[in-house]
Amino acid sequence: MVIRTGLARKPWTNYKTSNHIIAYLDILGAKDIICNDNNFDFLNHLNMFMEDAIEESGGGVFPREEKIYIKIFSDNILLAIELKENDEQRENKIAILFNTVANIYNEILRYGYLMRGAIVEGEFFHNDIIVYGKGLVEAVHLEEKEADVPRILVRVKVSESNSYYYLMQDTDGEFFLNIFHLCNAFDDVTFKINLLEMLKKQKNNEKIKAKIIWMIKYFNSWFTKYKYRIMNQQRITDEEIENTLK
Repeated sequence: MVIRTGLARKPWTNYKTSNHIIAYLDILGAKDIICNDNNFDFLNHLNMFMEDAIEESGGGVFPREEKIYIKIFSDNILLAIELKENDEQRENKIAILFNTVANIYNEILRYGYLMRGAIVEGEFFHNDIIVYGKGLVEAVHLEEKEADVPRILVRVKVSESNSYYYLMQDTDGEFFLNIFHLCNAFDDVTFKINLLEMLKKQKNNEKIKAKIIWMIKYFNSWFTKYKYRIMNQQRITDEEIENTLK
């Protein structure tokens, strides 16, 4: 039994935050799905998505035994890797997190879901009970207030080579994670089918429809970017969009 002593009782711990790269992700529309998940299909699919994405990213254990922290609560996904002062593995750790997030997004998109989120660098602490820190607060704020469309905002300083490979710039000047750079062969076909199916399903919901249209524009901008590609040349045409919305 714990004897309550008011202000006379002091914590025995001396926890402190440290610098991390943090990703906070939200599966769009999942709250309604969870509330109607009577057969627990979504629960088990969510577990499958994460197992597959983590496996693709190396099982959660990375070079030099660096570990990625992953926590799923409801439809939200939190990932973090500690960045030490003058970290020699900084760019490698950032690439690991970018790859993992892109794998997660591609995996859920294969099953017809969209995601929104943010990746930041900031102070963070976690143990078996608590997740805490200014960096986490910033990531949650960006996901909820700034990301808006199904993109993963990136507010992390990265090398020029990593920036070129991983990031794209939106029309509002924000940089977001290019998830398609890690997709598999023929994923473009699956993504096209799923995006048109989502659009058809949500054609009477203007708010959700606008988010899907943004994703379609992003899809087209990437998969038609390089003319020399033999594969991955899919495009969602205006005619296909019009026919879907009829």
